[in-house]
Amino acid sequence: MHPALKVVALGIALVAGFYGPQVFQKFKSVIEHSTAEVNLDDYCMLSTISCEQEFISMSLDRETAQPLLPTKIKVVWEGAASETLMLSLTGLEMEMGSARFQLKSIGNNTYEGEVILPVCTLDKMTWVGELTDGVDTVNPAIRMAR
Repeated sequence: MHPALKVVALGIALVAGFYGPQVFQKFKSVIEHSTAEVNLDDYCMLSTISCEQEFISMSLDRETAQPLLPTKIKVVWEGAASETLMLSLTGLEMEMGSARFQLKSIGNNTYEGEVILPVCTLDKMTWVGELTDGVDTVNPAIRMAR
């Protein structure tokens, strides 16, 4: 190995060792801070009983979703601006990325789609998100259990 490369590699290792813990702590605090800001009272917790937010009714075909099993979601949205709705969900208790789903109109201001959530190491988890027609947005939440 060329001596200049050894010096550069040593410099990178020293910088990473010095700043690495600070960067890790910053990312950890950002993740914890974003989780702490979520207030479930702002979300419509979906189940077999219809939940209404801003005159938009939402429900599931079961009480709680299960990982990797399709759960049907039904939305009644009067005057929606689109023939499809977009649902975006993120995990509350654990960072699992963002899951996106499309709900299609079946007529009569009703939209349906399937939600398939990924497997998580936790036994129970809450998924919070946004449901939008491209103009207006509501906030559903889905409880998942194994």
